[in-house]
Amino acid sequence: MTQQHVPSLYDSFALYGSGVTFVSVHDGARDRFFIAASVLTASVDPFTIALSVGGSRDALPVITGGATWAVSVLGTQHLPLVRALTGRTSHAERLDALAARGAQSSPEGPLWLPDALVTLWARSHTVVPVNDQFLLVGAVIRGSVHQESTPLLRWNRDFRTTAAVPAARASVA
Repeated sequence: MTQQHVPSLYDSFALYGSGVTFVSVHDGARDRFFIAASVLTASVDPFTIALSVGGSRDALPVITGGATWAVSVLGTQHLPLVRALTGRTSHAERLDALAARGAQSSPEGPLWLPDALVTLWARSHTVVPVNDQFLLVGAVIRGSVHQESTPLLRWNRDFRTTAAVPAARASVA
């Protein structure tokens, strides 16, 4: 009888696919931003969204301090941008990549991507520490016009298009 490899919990959670978003906030002097994959609708009456934010993100104190923040839901056309924003690049190089992709400052302050599937602007409602992350719930104050595109995915420790996600293999018991 052969022993079957049991994946680690990290390996298992990596297969929990999700959409990819660009989260940004402006602190009055500097644009702060990050890519987030753990975003969900927390309620629809009133509209709130929730996301998991690493405790070391420099945007977190600005967001929890009351500044309006934006969440742009990314499409497959944003894959090169996401790679630039998550790679080993400087803040200035990331800003250049955002400018090349058409990022704009919104009236509320944060950067947003007009060609995103949608952008939602929010203000912090609740912040809950959860181990090395913070669960951030934001009250949505407005949204952008919807764009047509295929969503970008976070799956198996990488950013992918739906065409790049391998089909599930059938298992025989």
